[in-house]
Amino acid sequence: MFNKRIRHMNKHRKTRVFRPIVAGLTAGTLMVHGGIGVLPSQAYAEASEVSIRNWYPYQHFTVPELKPSWTAKVDNYLNMNETNIGVNAIAEEGKVFTFAGSKLIALDAKTGKRLWTYGKELTPFITYQGGVLYGLTSNHKPYAVNAKTGKAKWQSGTSTWIDTYYRTEALIPTLDTLYVIKGSTTFALDIKSGKLRWEANEPLSDGHGTAYLEESNGVVLRTFFVQGALTSTQLNAYDKKTGKKLWDEFGQGEALQIKDGLVYSMNYYSPMSEDDDSSPERKYQVNMYNLKTGVLKGSQEYTWKIPGDPPYVNGYRGIFANKDKLYLLQGDKIAEYPLTSNKPGTAPLRTFQRPYGENMVWLGITQERLIFKNANTGELTGVKLANGQEVKWNGDAPVSQIDVYGKGMYRAQRNGTLLAINMMSGQSVFRVTTGGDLHNTTLKTNGMIIIQAEGKLLAVKLPGSMK
Repeated sequence: MFNKRIRHMNKHRKTRVFRPIVAGLTAGTLMVHGGIGVLPSQAYAEASEVSIRNWYPYQHFTVPELKPSWTAKVDNYLNMNETNIGVNAIAEEGKVFTFAGSKLIALDAKTGKRLWTYGKELTPFITYQGGVLYGLTSNHKPYAVNAKTGKAKWQSGTSTWIDTYYRTEALIPTLDTLYVIKGSTTFALDIKSGKLRWEANEPLSDGHGTAYLEESNGVVLRTFFVQGALTSTQLNAYDKKTGKKLWDEFGQGEALQIKDGLVYSMNYYSPMSEDDDSSPERKYQVNMYNLKTGVLKGSQEYTWKIPGDPPYVNGYRGIFANKDKLYLLQGDKIAEYPLTSNKPGTAPLRTFQRPYGENMVWLGITQERLIFKNANTGELTGVKLANGQEVKWNGDAPVSQIDVYGKGMYRAQRNGTLLAINMMSGQSVFRVTTGGDLHNTTLKTNGMIIIQAEGKLLAVKLPGSMK
């Protein structure tokens, strides 16, 4: 399942104001069909300073409209500037878990019937694992609730609240630990009791932590943005039992892969990022570190040349691992390499043409497609790994939110509708009237999709072609 939250982003556009030129007419003359009429000298239309007709180049699709099986009023935080824009609704086990009146509630996904209610004045932030829901009280004390009954399993006595402007926050459950991320601080709690095991902060980050956390073989990895004389990402490793920092590496990104005790990580401070605009030579460098000690065990280099004439600009960088392959953005191309073996100067296995446009941001890979987003419009474009063919999934209104489950793409739009598209064929399948402008993540469980519109949830039964 691929679920990416994609929001509409605005950038300044240059607008030309065209002034009409009319020859042979005085200010009091009006052209009319079949002749010329004269306006009274004291009557005239005041000219606007700027006049622009707004339009969207969207073609309306005629598709079946499905009626919601049920609708429920809930606490929704869809303003992009809200601090609680995170995960305030999830769908699991044929149920929808969300918040109403600052209480956690469970709804039957097929009928919308309320099954249980828990707590009061809760922070609208929730996650799920193995039949248990994990959330935060109003003062940010983690709690655990049985997803079937709504009964509390535990509430921690430790508050994870940190007064910081940087709002990166996440709840990440593993088999035996609940990790709570707040900025540059990591809390590790026993997942059965809620007891705090340890707390660790990266002081050089000054609150600039990312939402990345990965646990492997007794080691916890996190990344941070470190600012100082030099500014870049930093990869940290902590002992899972104690929270003691084992090692850190400035300039390194999150793990592309952890295999055979080695962490494969992109070097974001390699020569690729140097401001050498006189040479077209560029290089990506992937370093391999011992997971437990941080000792450098080797490097893989991927070189390429920027086409054209100087000055040469680095541009946007992108790197993703998929199965046993590594995909690197190299100018207007995406190059595919083996993930674990590469000699300097080795040619890529194959390359793909990047979709046209300077605002195309590479999001990752799903359904055997490279996925790009236009940062101005939020629209998605794909490139098929099978043959390099470019594919688009157009709607008939500006996009608010896009989510993908399997071959189904669910496009919530700014005109108060959701359009469902078969991702493999590109064909629109159905639409739903949501009545909302902004939307949050579309959910899916037990053959139902749950649409998060402003102040409400709408549930729709999926047709067989989209299950």
